[in-house]
Amino acid sequence: MGRVKLQIKKIENTTNRQVTFSKRRNGLIKKAYELSVLCDVDVALLMFSPSGRVSIFSGNSSIEEIMARYVNLPEHERGR
Repeated sequence: MGRVKLQIKKIENTTNRQVTFSKRRNGLIKKAYELSVLCDVDVALLMFSPSGRVSIFSGNSSIEEIMARYVNLPEHERGR
């Protein structure tokens, strides 16, 4: 049996939405960690849950240092 292709839309059931958020948040943090270690890059990840709680991940540098580097970039180098 294969995986079912998910239609990307808001999950209406709040319990299912929270469970999905928690699982995907952990997956994103794991990928950010792997990227920071394997490629020796600074990664900052900042997420707010639907309830307003914040999840933060930063690799080798602190999130404040990474955000300061981003803020100090010229606007044309920031991307979208």
